[in-house]
Amino acid sequence: MKVYKSKNKISILVAALFAILTMIPEEAAAQRFGHFAPRPMPRPMPMPRPMPTPRPIPPGPGPVRPIPPRPLPPPHPYPHPYPRPLPPPPFHPYPVPYPYIYHPFVPYYWGPTWYPIGFFAATLTTAAIVITVENNQYNYDDGVYYVKDSGGYKVVPAPLGATISELPKGYVTITVSGTEYYYYGGTYYAKASSKYKVVNAPVGAVVAHLPEGAEEKTIDGQKYLIYNNVYYQPISKEGQDSYVVVQGK
Repeated sequence: MKVYKSKNKISILVAALFAILTMIPEEAAAQRFGHFAPRPMPRPMPMPRPMPTPRPIPPGPGPVRPIPPRPLPPPHPYPHPYPRPLPPPPFHPYPVPYPYIYHPFVPYYWGPTWYPIGFFAATLTTAAIVITVENNQYNYDDGVYYVKDSGGYKVVPAPLGATISELPKGYVTITVSGTEYYYYGGTYYAKASSKYKVVNAPVGAVVAHLPEGAEEKTIDGQKYLIYNNVYYQPISKEGQDSYVVVQGK
């Protein structure tokens, strides 16, 4: 009986020890009894680097100061170097052997086919021809020069250098310093080979009539007539009211 009890106690102890061992985790038991080396511990996580301190934003520019405007330059003494239309040239009359004698201005007309500067015609006669002067075209009809304008034709001053083969009816011959000129409707012509060429008014030329459009101007107490930028002095020649050219263009 005694032998049996001691054996019985040993069996109980072995069973209890086995139960304890089964309750211990495998890794812990292995480490405890040295069956295998312990696993290396994981590396510690690196500490996060501190965020850099943000740089201070420099202050922006101050309030924008308005730029004072530059002073304007003084005005030019002449507002436009070449005003349009061109005014008559300065008056510097040439001496002429005729005394000043005033008489009222009366416009003169050279027949039914003559028209003053600025007159508008819807059509021209079949006798009208085309004349080219310095690449500009004019229509000429019996002593009158036209340019196309607004569906018709407008009378303009005779262009210098224009040539015609026949003088208009009613012209007069004027001799100045031995040279013959031909006058008609405020226009002067000179002989050029077999044709007649429009020229400037010669100083000293005396004419009995001026066309519509001449303007009176008082200079030094005397009245002068200006037509197409030509100055005429009223005179009396052989008892007839006339005009003498004292300054051309």
